[in-house]
Amino acid sequence: MDILKPGNILHIKDYEFENGGEPRDKYLIVIDVSEEKSLLLRVLTTSRIHVPEHKMMHGCRKEPENGLHYFMFEKARCIGTHEGNDFFFVKHTFLLFRNNIKAVELEAFIRKYVNIARCVCTIEEQEFKRIKKCIRQNSDMADRSAKRSFPHLF
Repeated sequence: MDILKPGNILHIKDYEFENGGEPRDKYLIVIDVSEEKSLLLRVLTTSRIHVPEHKMMHGCRKEPENGLHYFMFEKARCIGTHEGNDFFFVKHTFLLFRNNIKAVELEAFIRKYVNIARCVCTIEEQEFKRIKKCIRQNSDMADRSAKRSFPHLF
């Protein structure tokens, strides 16, 4: 699956959550791929978070008082391109790191989503560096298998 490259944003119809939650369309960001262990490190996005308007700003945010650590993509801000077209989210969109940085078995992911996932964007290089830095700053939010399999990111 050649769309599984670090920095790609995939759109997946009816993404199935590990916790059994109701499947729904999701954006997934490929953070890294480990060929040795056949693992995909991914983060899902959400636009459903209640952040006060005065705290809405593009980039990495840590709010320990609320237990929140996230990266926010400001709506309508170009964050990358795909096939020459600019990509942006139509709503403020967040990467919540709490229980959301996961190592996923690559083969199983490919079997499930090979004909469903589509690449909508390759994140601009500087933006992707900012996201990875934010992940490192919030490394306590990653699952254990992600930390073991991708130690260079944490």
